[in-house]
Amino acid sequence: MSTLEEPGGTCHERARRAVFGYVAPAILHETNNVLTVMAGVRQLLRAGQALSERVGTMIDQQLARMEALVGAIRRVGPEENEPPENARDASFVADAVSGIVSVVGKGRGLLLERESSRSEARPGDAEALALATLCIVLPALPPRGGSAGTKIALRAADNEKEARIEIEIASIEGDPSREPEFELARALMARVGGRLDCRIDAGTLHAAAAVPRR
Repeated sequence: MSTLEEPGGTCHERARRAVFGYVAPAILHETNNVLTVMAGVRQLLRAGQALSERVGTMIDQQLARMEALVGAIRRVGPEENEPPENARDASFVADAVSGIVSVVGKGRGLLLERESSRSEARPGDAEALALATLCIVLPALPPRGGSAGTKIALRAADNEKEARIEIEIASIEGDPSREPEFELARALMARVGGRLDCRIDAGTLHAAAAVPRR
């Protein structure tokens, strides 16, 4: 059975698993940082030493990073039981995706730009739009420890019929559109009645994931 022939929901689940494969190491890294700080605090307490202000700052910083990561992951998930005031427009999706990419891209010499354009258009399937965007961007991230140069720009946009995320990835290596995650993104967009456009020009990938508006 091809990806496009899979029953409803399966495309979403396959895309979730693909995205989690990139996000999981970042979660483990941030979790390990928190545990390392906690272990240090315990050692200080056992030795009867007072906690310095610097230790408190480190704890606050690590907790803030974990909160930001978990929050971004939740924002790209299903909209189950979400209050109406937290409407997921295209800008909301772009911000959530940017949050995940910034954490996963840490230490990779990545330049991430979230363009200031705003779009209040509500995607018919905000999760699918977020997952497709991540399936395009995450495989294109440079390896850890790589030299700076890869630049990713995300922009929320819309027209009368659709909400979309426009993606530009400069200084790419190879052809990201040949990655299996890209095919997942294409299949997911087709499943929800959307589309995925892509072209490569002078080493820069220009792509746009779009879904029907509500």
